[in-house]
Formats: sequence, structure tokens, C-alpha cells
Amino acid sequence: MAAAAALGTPVRCCWLLGLAGLGGLAEAASYTFIVAGLGGETHYAEKFDSQANSVAEAARRVAADPAQVILLTGEAARREGLREALQDLAQKVQPGDTVAVYLIGHGSYDGEVYKFNLPGPDIDGAELAELLNALPARAQLVVNASSASGAVFEPWARDGRTVVTATRSGTERNATRFAEYWALAMFSDEADINKNGVVTAAEAFEYTSRRVADSYTDEGTLATEHPQLHDDGAARFEVARLAARVQASPAEERLMNERDRLENEIASLRERRAQLEGDAYLDALQELLLQLALVQREIDALSGTSQ
Repeated sequence: MAAAAALGTPVRCCWLLGLAGLGGLAEAASYTFIVAGLGGETHYAEKFDSQANSVAEAARRVAADPAQVILLTGEAARREGLREALQDLAQKVQPGDTVAVYLIGHGSYDGEVYKFNLPGPDIDGAELAELLNALPARAQLVVNASSASGAVFEPWARDGRTVVTATRSGTERNATRFAEYWALAMFSDEADINKNGVVTAAEAFEYTSRRVADSYTDEGTLATEHPQLHDDGAARFEVARLAARVQASPAEERLMNERDRLENEIASLRERRAQLEGDAYLDALQELLLQLALVQREIDALSGTSQ
């Protein structure tokens, strides 16, 4: 946990609702809504605090305005405070904005009802789904890193929403490690598979899932959590910007944003391949790849990596 703690001063948080944007949609707002839930034992409370703060720090690198990163802690994170804050957020969010929701902490499942643990009364999965569905953003990411989170994997899935859970069912009830490695992914060059300075939800999930599995293997113990992803735009959902991207010059950032846009268009085109007739797909793909190559050449020239 030393690496995670070094990413920021711990804040009393365990539920994060993070809005991190889609790459290439510069005009869309990107909010982060962070709620501190119930840590319970000091050991877990400190871990959740560190992980929450790290995700918040990464979200601030994505948000155009620091005010779009909202943090509720302590008594403000009670069930009613959470409801009011999400309802207020729903009044601000526009359809073209992006919303990512992170739940970090303890969850429970009695065979019928999933609950996320908060100070005071817990909040159940159905009520959370109602609040999430009220957010008008068409592009959403929900990362439930709590124990028993697999219970809401299918109920929370819908078009335009990427759902990630730390467990594959509600019966995996042990405290999870998922949030620890997700927080690390948001600052890791290793997680940035295509080396564009941006970590997407798909990249963060791949990194986190691998690190979780390896941690159990290294200990020689049976894994008590198995992450899963409902992939609806995960490869285009930006959750973090690495230091190299943050420190880029305005000219480099403009070109990188254009590269992100083209890569998103290529990904979208590939998803629609079956709907296109004749040579339409190949013609469109060739044009986008050519544009991408030209943009990449300009980026390399600015950064001094061109040959």
C-alpha cells in the first residue's frame, strides 16, 4: 500500500463516483463525484482513504475544472447526503457529458439484496441503480470495487454504460484488492498499453485484473475475487492522464486530442463493420488510418522521436 499512499494524502473516502471523460470529446464536461463510505476497521479505512484520494487526483487531471471533482466525506456521506448529492449532480450533467462511478469499500449480499456500506444506514443496489439511471449522461462508467459487487453486474448494465465489478457474484464476500490496483493503474505507464499518455477504462481493467490474479498466485492462496467487465465503450473511456500527457505542450496536446478522436472513430467503425456494405468499411478505415498516421508523424516531429 505504500505506493498507493504516495499518490496523495489520504482522505476519508471509500466510495468514489468519478467522472472521467471520453478521449477526444473535449467539448464534453467531465465530473468526478467522490463519496466516503464506511471503512470499518482502521486497517481498511486507511486503505480505502488512500485509494479514494488517488482516484480523485487522477480525475482532476482529466476534468477541465477542478470544481467538477466533488468529494463527500464523513457525515456528509450518509445515505441521504449521497442521494441529495447525486440528485444535484443529475441537474448539472448534460447528455454529452461523461460520468464514471467508483464504489470502493465493503459491500454485502444476502442472496437477494446487495448493499454498499455507508456510515449509518447502508444503500442498496436498487436505490443506487435508480440514482445512476437519473444521470442524463449517455456515456457512463460504473466501477464497483466492493465485496459482493458481482450481484449488481447485470442489473446495472445498460446501453452506453460500462460496468466493472470486483467480483463475479454476490457470494464472493471477502474484502477485495481491486481498488488498490485500479488506483495504481491510473498512474502507471504499464497500464497505458498503446503508450498515448492516457489510461482508458479497458486498459485499467486489464492491468487491475492481472495484478489482482497475480497477487493471489504469488501468495499461493485461492483467489476470492474475479473481476468482470461489461464492455460498452470501455476502450474509449478515459479515466486518467499520465504525467507525460499532462506536461505536453499546447501543440502536442492538440495533436494528441486529434489522435484520440481518430482512434475512437476507428474503434467505433470496427464495431459497426457488419452494418456497412461492400467496400465502405475498408474505404473508411483506410482514410482514418491515413489521417492517424499523419497526426502521429506530427506528434513524433514535435517530441523529437521521428527518424
